[in-house]
Amino acid sequence: MMAIKEREAGSTQQKSIAFLKNLPLFANLLDEDVARFANAAQLKSYKKGHLLYLRDEQANFFYIIYSGWLKLFHTTEEGEEVSLVMLTRNGITGESAIFEHGQFTSSAQVVEDAEILSIPLALLKEQLRVNSQLAFNMLASMAEYKRRHEMQIEQNLLYSAPQRIGCFLLGLSPTLEQKDSVTLDLPYDKALIASTLGMKGATFSRALNILRQETGIHITGSRVVIDSMQRLLEFVNGCYPHSHLRVWGGRIVQRWFLVIYTDLWKSRGKGCAILFSGSNINRSAVGNNDFLGNIKSQAKINCSRMIPFICSCAG
Repeated sequence: MMAIKEREAGSTQQKSIAFLKNLPLFANLLDEDVARFANAAQLKSYKKGHLLYLRDEQANFFYIIYSGWLKLFHTTEEGEEVSLVMLTRNGITGESAIFEHGQFTSSAQVVEDAEILSIPLALLKEQLRVNSQLAFNMLASMAEYKRRHEMQIEQNLLYSAPQRIGCFLLGLSPTLEQKDSVTLDLPYDKALIASTLGMKGATFSRALNILRQETGIHITGSRVVIDSMQRLLEFVNGCYPHSHLRVWGGRIVQRWFLVIYTDLWKSRGKGCAILFSGSNINRSAVGNNDFLGNIKSQAKINCSRMIPFICSCAG
C-alpha cells in the first residue's frame, strides 16, 4: 500500500512539473528548479463565488489557475465593483505582491468552479534572488501584462460596444479561419462579460442586439452560434458595409503579431495575412510608412489605402 501511494505521489509531482514548465514564468528553468515549486504547490478546488483574497491583504501565496475562471477586481469607495481581468487555465495572480510590500493589489473571486494551485510567495521571492532566468521570466510576464492592459485601453477607446463584444467572441473561437458555423459556450455570465468589457448592463444588451442584426449570430442562454466567422471578423475590424469605421485589423495571440491586410476598395474580402514574432517587431512601427511599404511589397498587394489595426481580442 505504501509503495502504491509513493508511486501516485511521484506521478502527481511529475504532472505538476510538466504543467509548471509550460508556463512562461517557469520557462527554460532546470527540472530541479521547477520541482521546488511543484513540491511546495497545493492544488485545491473552489466553488463559484469563493473569495480567494482581498485587496491590501497580506499575501502568503501566489496562485496559478489549473481550471475554471477567476476574476480580479477593485471595489471603489462607493462600493462599486470594477472588473480588471479574467483569468483561466495557466493564469497567474498574486506574484506581484512581492513588489507591493507583500500585499495583494486587487481582490480575486472564483466566477466558475475552479482548481487552483497555491505556492508560497516566500519561495518565489527566495528563488528570484538566486535564479536569473526566473527573474527574467518574471520581468517578461510583467511586461506582457502591461502590454495587454494597454491593448485593452486601446480597444475600449477605438471600438464601439458591439465591436468589443464581437472581439470577445472571436477570442473564444479556436480558429479565425473557420468558414462554417461555429458554436461557442460563454465562459461566464453576461453581466460579468459586460463588466469586463467596460459596459453597463443596458449598454451591453443594446450592443448585443446590434451585433445580432449586423452579423447574424444567435445567442440562447450561454450558447452562441456564429453562422459566418468572416462576417463577424469583418464587422469587428470595421470592414462590414454597415460599419462607420474603415479600419483593418489583426489579433494578438500570445507572443505573435497578426495583421490582416485587405484591399477594401478593389477586392473586398480578399487580402493577405502576415504573421510576425512579437519579439522581432515593434508594435508602434505598424503605422510607419516604410513598414507598410515593405509589407505591401512582401504581400504583393497593390493598394493605395491600407490601414492596419490591432484588435486585442480576449484569450
